[in-house]
Amino acid sequence: MTESSSKLPPSTAAHPDNPSVMVDMYGAHVAVPGSLRRPGVAQQRVYDPGRTVEHPGSEVHFPPLANGLDYLLSVVEHLEAGTERVSARDLKYAVLHLAAGAEVLLKARLQLEHWVLVFKDPSKARRSELESGSLSSCTPSEAVQRLQDVAQVSIAQKDATALDKLAKHRNALTHYGLTGPSANARAVESQAAEVLDFLISFLDEELFPRLSDDERYGFETDMERIRGGLRQIKAFVKKRLQRLQGELAPLTERTTECPACGNWTFVAGEVARDGARVVICRFCGVEHLSPTAARAYSSEILGRNPFTSDVPTFEWCPRCGDQCLVSGARTAATGSTPVDFCFRCATVIPDLPPYEACRLCSGVWRRYDSKQPACDNCLHVDYETL
Repeated sequence: MTESSSKLPPSTAAHPDNPSVMVDMYGAHVAVPGSLRRPGVAQQRVYDPGRTVEHPGSEVHFPPLANGLDYLLSVVEHLEAGTERVSARDLKYAVLHLAAGAEVLLKARLQLEHWVLVFKDPSKARRSELESGSLSSCTPSEAVQRLQDVAQVSIAQKDATALDKLAKHRNALTHYGLTGPSANARAVESQAAEVLDFLISFLDEELFPRLSDDERYGFETDMERIRGGLRQIKAFVKKRLQRLQGELAPLTERTTECPACGNWTFVAGEVARDGARVVICRFCGVEHLSPTAARAYSSEILGRNPFTSDVPTFEWCPRCGDQCLVSGARTAATGSTPVDFCFRCATVIPDLPPYEACRLCSGVWRRYDSKQPACDNCLHVDYETL
């Protein structure tokens, strides 16, 4: 008898047609810690130690907290933590359900502060719309901002960034299918570990303390399974990173954080089969041409928007002449010290002239030639014709 089966009550037995499925005296499926749920079967909770009973055909009812936990359970099941081969369908639903679970739990806490805060426009909130589910709700990023500003919930910048990145991947995946960083099993597992880690702390600190003892007890089995799945995912990520330590040790000067998986395994200066200079993540395997890598790093790691950033998101490199230079980048060798790093040269470019405002357009630029009167963009404009 296994440890998990010893926790089941005497009335529980193996299903006659499938010995791996446990059923109770009424024929309902019994989920024990560490077991997988039966897809498509609604869940009814019974307060018996260590088990959750799912009755086929029961009413589908998931209050916000139960709904959020159910999404997280689906994430750890779809990822099949610890395996190297995860299907495209599993990756798809892992991303979609993780994003959905995060959004539901954030808004569950927001609703505890005040129910109008989950509306897109709180001034137009209607209780009837909330109860019917017909409301237009705030976005995940707006939920994070309101939790910080109104509910005074502490959310670290790295966690807010991870949640925002997840929401973007969910949107891309929903509309365009399984492409880009979201299609990489190792990247998805690394991202899932980061977001799940935050959500478990969020549950423990912001949601569970506001429940009664009986309510918390009803979620114990789900939380045990979610924590177990997270431990497996983190163990897989940690094990792979440990295996990479030896090959990454001599490459610290050209290694940065990966825009896809977030690990310090994004190595510049690699050469593709066709001879092109590329940047490759040794952890998740994502590969970018040097200019694309600079753009992805600036956007995903530094959070720069080309339309709103105070400094250029990427620049022309004075050494190689390619548009692959990112100011404020960090390498494994420089640590927290920001540097000017070229993703094509794969080196730090020292002693660059400081940024200054162009006297014609007020845009930020570097004056490499003291005789140059304005930035490169303005030099190509015939102001006499304007």
